[in-house]
Amino acid sequence: MYLLVLTAILAVIIVATKGLLQPYVDANYDMQVIQMAKQTQKPMPAEAVAAGRTAAGYIFLVFAALTPVLSGLLGGLANWGGAKILRVPLTLGRGVFIATLASVPRVLSFLSTAVQGAVLDTSNVTSLFSASLGPARFVDPATTSPAVLGLLASIDVFAVWTIVITAVGVSVVTKTSRSSGWLVSVVAWALVVLLSLVPAALT
Repeated sequence: MYLLVLTAILAVIIVATKGLLQPYVDANYDMQVIQMAKQTQKPMPAEAVAAGRTAAGYIFLVFAALTPVLSGLLGGLANWGGAKILRVPLTLGRGVFIATLASVPRVLSFLSTAVQGAVLDTSNVTSLFSASLGPARFVDPATTSPAVLGLLASIDVFAVWTIVITAVGVSVVTKTSRSSGWLVSVVAWALVVLLSLVPAALT
């Protein structure tokens, strides 16, 4: 139920703020096109770029709206795995429940991007990372390796907020010490980061 509610709320937010998010989505797509052209040594035709930008916008909307579902399920597995490693009595179902609640900051991160799109000059944004409230905001995605960029993106304000919620949730649900909750939360975060960096490391 929480997954469905959060997904519905985020879908409404994304549709309502699509115009404010679009400059970041377009810049991110353009960056990927440039990187692809460097690798293939063959520029993409202008018509294909325009069509791809439109398709990328819709794909972004769909996957962005599914953020609570993906974060809840993947984060739940990570919470469960971290608890198993540290021998904390956390079931998979409760791990998913905690991860779902901890995905609320990610929902708010889209609002943060929309607010920035409304009040800042978006003519010089280079990617979605330009809206990051963390170190990824200050590096050039064109010259930074995808693995490093992904790692920097995983330590923004909203990621830290998620870690805090997870730590408290694990501690309360399992009736263990707060330090155990923090350890499980950090291990779960590390597992998710490592998994997300695998594709970037292979490129």
